[in-house]
Parts: sequence; structure tokens; C-alpha cells
Amino acid sequence: MRKILLAAVDRNLAIGRNGALLYRVPEDLRRFRQLTTGQVVLCGRKTLESFPNGKPLPGRETVLLSRRYEGKDEPLLTVARTPEEALEKAAVLCGNEKNLYVIGGESVYRLFAPVCETADLTEIDAETPDADAFFPALREQDGWVRAEASPEQVSSSGLRFRYVTYQKERV
Repeated sequence: MRKILLAAVDRNLAIGRNGALLYRVPEDLRRFRQLTTGQVVLCGRKTLESFPNGKPLPGRETVLLSRRYEGKDEPLLTVARTPEEALEKAAVLCGNEKNLYVIGGESVYRLFAPVCETADLTEIDAETPDADAFFPALREQDGWVRAEASPEQVSSSGLRFRYVTYQKERV
């Protein structure tokens, strides 16, 4: 099971404000759907609540890390109370064929960055001064290197962005 952080960040690594994404980049949303469909995603309760109707996204198994979630396991949703339990349940769901995409929020990214091998980021050329959720600064952490970057693109929404992959160096 490959463990991959997946996020859209602004210049300051901001990812959200008041429980919502900062920017709408249709191309990034299509890429997110393409990468995660048929795979396993791991998120926290607030991220799950931000999905349509607060339900798991279709076509993906979702591992929810939450001590406070009151609902039950349901189709496409598996609840874990600890990070260790989340990884155990994800490993069962992924088997040898699927990737695990860690998709937020801030505390979930911080918990799982040390155990992930890859971070696929959409870097948006914008700033949100009142953002209240941030992605970990991988460039400042030991072992993470920028492996590749796409050319800068302009979204149909007018925002400039690029896809950047970070890899954890093998020691």
C-alpha cells in the first residue's frame, strides 16, 4: 500500500478557511477524482462533513479518523479511533492493489506525513490571509524532496497552478 498525501495549497501552504476549500480549480477537482476513484482515502471528521451531504465520496473506500464521530460504519465508510487503527484498516482495504490517499484536514496531514512516501500537491499561485488550516511544510522537514513539477497552468477559473510531487528520500 502506497501512502500518499494529496492536497491543494496556496503560496503559504493554506488549505482551508471555516471548514471549506480556499479555491475552486476545476482541473484539480477532476485530477482528485481521477487519482482517488477506486482507491482508499483517509480523512478526518471535518473533511468528511465538507463532502456533499457529509457522506463518503462515491467510488472510494473512506477511512475516517475520528474520536467524536457518532455515526456507524456504512457502505464505503470505515471508522477508526486512532491513527494506528486507521492504518490497519486502510491496509486491509487497500491490499496490494490500491493506494491510500490522505486527503485532510490539517491535523490528519500532520499525523500521517511522517508515514507517507509521497505528497501530490496542487500549488495554487494565490494567498489567503485569513486561512485557518495549513498543510505541513514538507520542504522544512528532513527527508522530503521535490521530485517533479508540471508546467504552470491557468485554470478555467483564472487561477494559476501547478502539480508538484514530493518524495521522501530513502535512508
